[in-house]
Amino acid sequence: MNFNEKDLLIAQKEGVISPEDFAKLVNFLQNLHNKADDTPKKPKNFSSKFSFEYFLYYLGGLIIILTMGWFFIEIFTDFSYQGLLCMTVLYFTIFTLTGNLLWKYDKTTPAGLLYVCAVSMVPSGVYGLEKMLCITDDSIFYYILMEIATIVTGIIFLKFRKFPFLTLPISYAGWCLSMDIVPLCLGTSVAPSWGMRNFTTLIFAILMLGLSIKLDRKTKEDYSRWFYIFSAIMLYGGLWSTFMQLEWDNEFAYLIFAIFSIFYIIFSIIIRRKVFMVLGATGLFIYIAHLSYSVFKYSPFFVPVVIIAGLGIIFAGTYYAKNSEKLENSIRSFIFKNKTGL
Repeated sequence: MNFNEKDLLIAQKEGVISPEDFAKLVNFLQNLHNKADDTPKKPKNFSSKFSFEYFLYYLGGLIIILTMGWFFIEIFTDFSYQGLLCMTVLYFTIFTLTGNLLWKYDKTTPAGLLYVCAVSMVPSGVYGLEKMLCITDDSIFYYILMEIATIVTGIIFLKFRKFPFLTLPISYAGWCLSMDIVPLCLGTSVAPSWGMRNFTTLIFAILMLGLSIKLDRKTKEDYSRWFYIFSAIMLYGGLWSTFMQLEWDNEFAYLIFAIFSIFYIIFSIIIRRKVFMVLGATGLFIYIAHLSYSVFKYSPFFVPVVIIAGLGIIFAGTYYAKNSEKLENSIRSFIFKNKTGL
């Protein structure tokens, strides 16, 4: 049986080993692995070919999904809603059967993407069925039925086909459902305001982030990856949109957003998810650009100060590259030690 650092981290979280033992075990196993690893390296073009293959898979899948979302309903509603429903069932069946065939021959990635395409067909099928039943968009359940059907279908596919990317349409439908269900919870048929949608997005992103942390490294497949990506983007965009909605277009709002970006960077180190690092770095770049063009536009000292700060970050990066494992283990040990003490 093979063990890795993720397993040791889970053992530390569960209290089986202490943070100090975790750091010692990781250092020992790394040194042992470096001494024993005499296997030849893979050719340089292997990873590039591998990545390009998967790029083509996902590019083709996304083209199908976007095409179905933007043009499918407009094209087939010109004939009839019955035709829309029939064509949806036809494409759903084609995607599912083709996916099953590829899955049988161990082509799990293209097969899984076809399953995602099948799930993305569900809203158009429900739309055609609703129109046949004379359910209009004035009904409070008009969009809710589409979203629930998509979530249920995605979960069924996910139960029988362990493909983490299926969590993306489930996440998107869940986000839409969280906003559309607000009037039902408030007992009104009035559509929620933009501010209410922002607030709901923030709550949904926080709940999904909690779900991501709970699922992280608990299963063989990385189901938390797309939950992390979706929740990170939703939380970041929702916070920025809330600032704009509250007309917090001032230096205090920009400073809060910069601090939030730094928190994202630190959080990415703790959970080892690059999406938070990318968003955090983007937020800091936006803040520096704002200072450059708005606050210190005519200051002669701004450029040299930023250059010095940039050089400091570069040197900090070189130091981090040499001591990354030690620093990350120290941060985790400090956090989980304090957590245990609480």
